[in-house]
Amino acid sequence: MPPHFFDPISIIPEIIYTLVISLICLMIFLKTKDAYNLTKHKGIMYFRDAFLLLGLAYIMRLIFGIVNFSTSLFQIWIPRNIIFPSILLILSYLSTTGIIYLIYSSIWKKVQNHNVLLIGHLIAIIVAVISFYTRSHELLIGLQIILLIILVLGNMFSNKKKKIFSQAKILHILIAVFWLMNLWLIIPKSMFYNLEVKMILQIISIGVFTFIYYRVLKWLK
Repeated sequence: MPPHFFDPISIIPEIIYTLVISLICLMIFLKTKDAYNLTKHKGIMYFRDAFLLLGLAYIMRLIFGIVNFSTSLFQIWIPRNIIFPSILLILSYLSTTGIIYLIYSSIWKKVQNHNVLLIGHLIAIIVAVISFYTRSHELLIGLQIILLIILVLGNMFSNKKKKIFSQAKILHILIAVFWLMNLWLIIPKSMFYNLEVKMILQIISIGVFTFIYYRVLKWLK
């Protein structure tokens, strides 16, 4: 029998949720390929890279869920204290870097300096390593919230001559809202919500991300 703590009701929806978001991220990356090839627009390039990184982050999260599910169901022993933190280390780096690329995709004209991205990679690595050794998500969550605030404020106050709610700005704000919900979902359950609330948030998150995909398609037309 599976161990007494195994709860497929909580793990299976997490796997499905992560799979759906991974696929949408990769679909956005692929759908924007032609637009970038035609225009060679650097903003589109960084935007695409951001979704590739976020998609890979969710694939790592998917691997985490599948390994957790299979080892619990079939009572397979693995060195969890090594494998799971290692997956979370890569996930932390990819997701943080993805947000940094999103920010850069909206400000690259004003900050045409590749050292900014290099510094971003360095910050993402440092935070991921600290989170890995401390086994704490607080630093990672705090940094990503700060980055999301920068993303929203940067879009609201940049290019004032353009429409306040242009397609690109709406996309970035929607992504920020989605990622804030994503951060809420990884906060320990005992602090804020139960399984039912988590599943509702996951459904809403999928709805928001599906709408983001729709906006991207509309933006490309």
